[in-house]
Formats: sequence, C-alpha cells, structure tokens
Amino acid sequence: MDGPIADVVRFGLLVLFLWAQQRIRPRRYLRYWLAGWISVFCSYVVWGWGGLTPLGLEVQDALGFNFMLGGVLAFLLAMLPSWRRARKMMLVGAVIGVMGVLTIDALAFGAVPKWLLVVMILAWQGDGMYMATRLLKGKLERTWKIILAICILYGFGMVLYVTMSSAKNLNSWAAAEVLLCTAALNWEWGERRSVARWVGTAGLVTWAAFYFADIALLHPTPARRLLDEFWSFPKYAVAATMILKIFEDATAEQTRMADKFRELYDDFRLIYDTHPHPMWICDEESHRFLTANEATHKVYGYSMEELKEMRLAELEAPGDAEAEDVRSTLEAPAQGTRIQHRHKDGRVVWVNVVERQIMYLGREARFVISYDITEQMRQDLKLEHRAHHDVLTGLPNRQLLSDRLDQCLIASERDQRRAAILTIDIDHFKMINDTYGHLVGDECLQQVAERLKSKIRKVDTIARTGGEEFMAVVSGLNNVLDSEKVAASLLRVFEAPLELTIGQIGVTVSIGVAVYPDDAKDAETLRRLSDEALYRAKRGGRNRAEYAFELHARHYAI
Repeated sequence: MDGPIADVVRFGLLVLFLWAQQRIRPRRYLRYWLAGWISVFCSYVVWGWGGLTPLGLEVQDALGFNFMLGGVLAFLLAMLPSWRRARKMMLVGAVIGVMGVLTIDALAFGAVPKWLLVVMILAWQGDGMYMATRLLKGKLERTWKIILAICILYGFGMVLYVTMSSAKNLNSWAAAEVLLCTAALNWEWGERRSVARWVGTAGLVTWAAFYFADIALLHPTPARRLLDEFWSFPKYAVAATMILKIFEDATAEQTRMADKFRELYDDFRLIYDTHPHPMWICDEESHRFLTANEATHKVYGYSMEELKEMRLAELEAPGDAEAEDVRSTLEAPAQGTRIQHRHKDGRVVWVNVVERQIMYLGREARFVISYDITEQMRQDLKLEHRAHHDVLTGLPNRQLLSDRLDQCLIASERDQRRAAILTIDIDHFKMINDTYGHLVGDECLQQVAERLKSKIRKVDTIARTGGEEFMAVVSGLNNVLDSEKVAASLLRVFEAPLELTIGQIGVTVSIGVAVYPDDAKDAETLRRLSDEALYRAKRGGRNRAEYAFELHARHYAI
C-alpha cells in the first residue's frame, strides 16, 4: 500500500500509539505530540480528498497547510519550558499567529497588499523574539540566541521574498521557520548521548529543508518529482524519533526506579540489621526462619544456622497459669499479638509480636518485629491487681466481685446448676480494734482472709467487701443443701484461734446465705437477701449461718 492512503493509515496508527502512551504514562510533551500528529493526520486527510473544483483545491491547500502548521507548532510547544506564568503573552502570540495564517491563506484566493504581508511578517517575527526572550533567556541561553538569529534572518528573508515575488509559497516559509526553531529546542532538550536527540534534530532540519526545496522547485522537473516522492520521509523520521524518545524515557525511568529501589533496599537493610529490637522474616507456609537481624541473635541466643532449622512455633513457650491470668486480666494489645517466647537459655519473656505479609526472594513471607514487654506486663498486672483487689488482704474487691458474680450466674444458668452467695462478717471486730489497736486488727483481717481463702476453690471467689465483711461466690452446687456444707466448713475453720504477733485471739464469724435460682435470679437481689440473712445470724447470737430460703433454714452454733 502506497500513496496518500498509506500516509493516512501510518499517521493514524502513530496517533493511536501516542494516545496509548499518554494513557499509560501521562506526560506534558506527549499531550502536545499527540495533538501535533492529530493535526498532521488531518492535513493528510484533507490533501487526500479528490474530485474538487479549482476553488475547492485552493480551500483544500489552505486547510491542509493550516493543519500542518498547527502540528509543527504543537511540536514546538512540547519542547518549551513551562509557560503557565506567560499565558497572556501566549494568547497575544496566538492572536498574531492566527492573523498571520489567515493572511497567508488569503494569498491562495487572490492578491494581498505587500505592505500588509510585510506588517504581518514583522509582527510574527517580533512576537516570536519576544516570547523566546521571556521563555528561554536565563534557562536555555544558547537556544534563545539561535532562535533570535532565526527570527531576524528569517524576517529579513521573508520581507525580501514578499517584495520581490508573488509570495505564493509564503506558507512553506512559515512552516520551515517553525521547524527550525523546533530543531533548535530539540537539540537542547534531549540528553547528550541520546540517539533521539541527534536523529530528531536531523529529521526536523530535513523537514524544514524540504519546505525550502518546495519554494525553490516551482516547475515540474526530475528534482521536483523526487521531492514529491519523498515528501513524507522527514515526517516519518521525526515520528520514529519521538517513538525512540518514548522508549528512551521509559528505560531511563526504569533505571531511576531501580536505583531508587536499590537505595530504599540499602536503607531498609541498614535499619533492619542495626535495629535494637529482634526482627526476622519467615516463610508464610512452613513458618521457617529465612533471615534474622543481629538483635534476634543477641536477645534470643540462637545463631542464624540454628534459626534456619527452627519453626516460629518453637520459640513460643507453652501456656501456664501466668498466661491464663494475663489473658483473663489484661485487654489484648492495640497492635500485634501478645505471647510468651522462650530464649535459648530457657528464660521465658512476654513479647508483643507485630507482623506483616511481604514478598521475600520471590516467595510469600512474613516480616516480624518482636518487642520485649515483660517489665511492662509486670507493671500492668500490678496496676490491674491494685484496681481490682483489696490492698490489705489481696482478695478481690467489690468491682471484681461484681464481675465474677455476673459470670457465675451466667454459667449456672447455662449449666443448670446452683450457686451460693455467702456474706461473712467477723464477730465483735470493733472490740479487737479498740482493745489491741488497728495494726493488730489489720493482721487479724489478713489471717481471716487466708482461712476463708483456704476453704474456697480457685474457680470460686472470696472477696473483701467492707471493713470486716467478706463475700464468697460458690458455683456448681447440685442443691440448696450444698450451700449449708460450704457455710459449715467456713464456720469450722475458725474453731482454732488466730496466731497473731501479740499471741492467740479467738475469732468467730457470722454468715448469711442466698442461693441461685431458688432465692432469686439476679445478682442485686441475691446480695440483698444474703445481707438480710447475715443480720438474722447476728441477731440470733453470732457464730452461725442463716439462709434466705425458709424451708431449709438452719442455725449452726459451734
């Protein structure tokens, strides 16, 4: 395929290619190149239209020139530095340019006064020199001087051409000037070793030279026919150069990205190796160690060879009572996972493990940071213990008792079992304080708490709820009679006197009992009924237990 149709197809494919590149990697110069080649494509479409009248041919020639000139102006704008601050100047230049193009178009339809053509040429060249000075001076000094020289020499040559001839090919003069200015900018715009810079500049100069040849070769000659035969060659050279420039920029961008990634990797590696906290990377599937930083070897005591033979789970210590206490007492950390790790020397520490999924050497892996929180855990447990336990006796306080009671009632309802709430008060405790003093009274409270605690299972709760008052929550009872056995065992534990620093002191307690669900089903009512039963025990002579349920109420006097 050859001729105008082939040119239209080729330039159409070029437009599609530039459009695709602009979508993938948006660039300012790509937008102007795309606009320029669309304009060139339109010029070939216009020139390829056949079967026109003589007037239609004149219109065709003028319109084709306008599209072609618009294309090369877009190429020129693509290589200019940013002109956002000079928009008004560019608008004035556009107005002068449009007036100049319309004047050139008028030559195709008749004679135009020579003085008007001279004025247009001087305005065109003056505006070009002014814009070059504003946009290029101080930035591209050498290019600015070249463009000024082109404008001056071109202006002088065009004025002579207009005054000494019919100026029918003034449009070729205009296109050639824009191409020469574009070639000057392209030479400065490209990299020194860029092939696109050399070939592109040569292509633009050749394109301009073809327009000069068009001016000189007016008559049909072998040279003219050769010129027409290769008329599109410079355009293809410039198009190929632009494609080459796109690939050069893509390669340079990939190189810059590779360098940036290399720098980031080096920075990461430095931070990773020197970080004070243990860090490692393990395989996503097998959980085997792939690499670890120096802090991991120093803190955990394992060498890299030993770690590579281990799985992450081998660092984890088996659960114990402390772990259960932590899980039931402290809230989960805001970030990461709290777990116990065992060092090579056998020490068990609490750590907060934060991990992220990454790709490492082409495989899915996990990047892990381990923070030692053992001391923090101790402090948190102390604070948590103080918040929920009595300072003197170490027993749970009212707040923790309330939580435990609610949990007990929920579990009893689920398991269809009974639970007992026992309110316990030390008989005549004020007399002990008044007689022996508060220090002895505190020591008495501590020993009473220990004896009560010795008769309450670990799954149940004994708490201090007041000065000399305690409360026990006992779950898993089969019937109400089981609560009597619990109360009896608590009364018997005080048959022997307390061994205090001042000697032996006999102490008794009174107990009030309420049973779930026989007496009530809610915690508040059960506690109230237990208190009422305690007061009946006090009024009944102390050292005894009273029950909220009437059918099985008994007195225990020991």
